[in-house]
Amino acid sequence: MEAEERIMEWAKELQTVSENKADSAMEAEERIMEWAKELQTVSESCGVMREELAQTLRQLELKKKKLLTLLPFLEFVTWSLLKHDQGLVPQVWLLCKQRTWKTETPKYIPNSVWTWICSAAVDVSLDPLTNHRWLQVSDDRKRVQEALGETEAEFSIQRFDGWPCVLGWQGFSTGRHYWEVELANSGYWRLGVTTATSKRHGRAPMSPCQGFWVLWKSTRQFYACTKPETPLPLSLVPKRVGVYLDIEEGQVSFYNAESRSHIYTFTGHFKEKLYPLFAPLDGRTLMTLWSPENAPEL
Repeated sequence: MEAEERIMEWAKELQTVSENKADSAMEAEERIMEWAKELQTVSESCGVMREELAQTLRQLELKKKKLLTLLPFLEFVTWSLLKHDQGLVPQVWLLCKQRTWKTETPKYIPNSVWTWICSAAVDVSLDPLTNHRWLQVSDDRKRVQEALGETEAEFSIQRFDGWPCVLGWQGFSTGRHYWEVELANSGYWRLGVTTATSKRHGRAPMSPCQGFWVLWKSTRQFYACTKPETPLPLSLVPKRVGVYLDIEEGQVSFYNAESRSHIYTFTGHFKEKLYPLFAPLDGRTLMTLWSPENAPEL
């Protein structure tokens, strides 16, 4: 098929571009855009042999680092131009790629996919009936940090008394949901979602089997709280985290909301209502909740 042959030809050319050290990243990106324009002139509407294209891209990825972030872009252009239902491209691409991405480097999110993620934005507020007594929640319920002393708080069986955590006010049992958290002062923290019935008392391990899907930033380490923990490169630690929850698809994804790149995705089957979880683990960490509408400009 003409379109498939054209794409495979460009994939081979990309290897030549990546091996030519005289080519800058900008020149390579311009070349890819030229390929995309050429592809639009191909009248045949057809699919691409996924395994063959994926194998070629994987081989290229092993051989080059300079243009690593452009490979997903090239693949996304291919998807966008060859799919019959253009409206489904961001959704299908997101579900496919996040489940297979490794954690060594940040992964590029195309603009249309990022827009689709942000279309699930929700306004998250903190629940003062759940915060640990050593946490100070702001009056507008949008900020939390360690308090100078133990705070006065009414009794609640939902209140954490071990880990310094607080939950979001609203839980989610269906649909897609996205929110952002700014992390000030480069401290230590845990962030993610948990079930309505997860353990609030003591310092039980946080892992999916215990009803927690969270990232953990400590002194010199960055983890996804799996069992055992999945180490993440410190270079992926964000200043503003985007959390994307898709109940039906069974995934919780974390992004660097400033660079709009993927950090890590948990997958599973959610049988309970899930609540956003926030845990500043030291006195300098300040967590501020944002929605994409009022988040700082890039």
